[in-house]
Amino acid sequence: MVMKRYLHQITADEAVTIITSVPPHVSSRRMRVVDAVGHRLAESLYAQYSVPEVPVSAMDGFAVRSAETIGAGDQAPVLLREFVRVNTGNVIPKGFDAVVRVEDAWFDGDDPDEITVRKSVNPGTNVRAAGEDIKEGQLILPAGTVIRPFDVGAVASYGITHVSVFRISVGILPTGTELILPGNRPLPGQVVESNTPMAEAYLREFGVDVVRYPPVVDNPVLIRGALERVLAENDVAIVSAGSSAGTKDFTASVITEMGELLFHGVAMKPAKPAMFGVIAGKPVFGLPGYPLSAQTVLRVFVRELLEGWGWTGPVEEFVQVELGDSISSEGGIDEFSLHAAARVNDRYVVIPQSRGASVQMTGVRSNVVIRVPYGVEGFEAGDEVPALLTVPREELDRTVLIAGVYDPVLDVLAEAAMKAGIRVRCGNFSGLSGLLLLLKNCCHAVCIRDEADLAVLGDTGVFVRSFGGPDGSAVRLVCRTEMAEDPLMQKLFAVMDSAVFRS
Repeated sequence: MVMKRYLHQITADEAVTIITSVPPHVSSRRMRVVDAVGHRLAESLYAQYSVPEVPVSAMDGFAVRSAETIGAGDQAPVLLREFVRVNTGNVIPKGFDAVVRVEDAWFDGDDPDEITVRKSVNPGTNVRAAGEDIKEGQLILPAGTVIRPFDVGAVASYGITHVSVFRISVGILPTGTELILPGNRPLPGQVVESNTPMAEAYLREFGVDVVRYPPVVDNPVLIRGALERVLAENDVAIVSAGSSAGTKDFTASVITEMGELLFHGVAMKPAKPAMFGVIAGKPVFGLPGYPLSAQTVLRVFVRELLEGWGWTGPVEEFVQVELGDSISSEGGIDEFSLHAAARVNDRYVVIPQSRGASVQMTGVRSNVVIRVPYGVEGFEAGDEVPALLTVPREELDRTVLIAGVYDPVLDVLAEAAMKAGIRVRCGNFSGLSGLLLLLKNCCHAVCIRDEADLAVLGDTGVFVRSFGGPDGSAVRLVCRTEMAEDPLMQKLFAVMDSAVFRS
């Protein structure tokens, strides 16, 4: 049996350069104006008629001949016998060229056929001329404009009900004999097909169309046939799984047969097996099967392609964080490490999560991504580094970091705290290693079982809360004495004292 190897790994930056060099392959479609908000126009819009088409009144008042008001003033009122009462928006009758406001005219006695004006008006006063808003054939919005909600009314007013908008359609093809659909409990050796729902949810944040196809078993003929359909119906293709070096990973060979495989294997972690090719001018990504690897390819590579083509996704915001523990790396790779971050005192700190690419809960429990760049062998505890936020920044200010041992009671606490607006995030360590983080002020609290571990803190003042777990065991939540006075911790203690939590 021939063993497959990643013989030509490139760096993540080199992969991005290759991906962004592919010319846009963008289609278009027509849709109702009201549904087009957030989409980019594929063609310029021009007014179908002038607005207004004829002169109309800009005020409630009286249509008059301006020449007949010359000389009117408080000391020289002018009596008019030829006028027409108009409301705002009414057509100005032929022969009249101005409007006197209601408040600037008076009826003399009971005669409704005469008004007195004490202020002269010029031609066009209080009149909206034909085409004042826009003239027939005039440009409304140029092609490439992103339609805003407040553009909809104007576009509709100018005679347009449907518009042509650019679109990118991304087709996602899951592969793997072991896959079963979500909602089914997997038997030994089976895997729930969860990567493509995740990918669809992420890609829809860019405003692109996403089509997910039924899973295809590990058969190169079937995979090729399915990929041909995906490419015929979409502008970009993503093949999920089958990108590694196993005996049943056929994505690379299928892309090579159908087009050009531009890279297979990137010096990065996770997502080393990532691949990218072009078939008939359309980009094709090979998504690794491990969940965190798949997420990394989407965030680092697919995002670059879409944004290079003009589609904007979630805003990427970075924050400087202090490492509670060291991060080691191989040096010859780009490593993307997931952590849980929160504000402790006057700075943001992070504690690490599991580094296994198959552990989906790592993505759930974390809220930042730290990149260890190519050529760097890691960071030391206490280093300040940039971290990419995966949650709104404000959430970090109401997050409590709890290190130490896991106990089911922490899940109960997290549920109760969320109702009080507090996000609890945990990092699984031994109680002893968690206390070392506490000693460095790199978490809010630590969960321990053995009170003897507190000796590692020396004479550091601590506040200890004990509570029983669902299994009858007792665990202790430890924080520094000064941290116990923190308003966020005070709220958390109030949750722990509540009847709901204690029950």
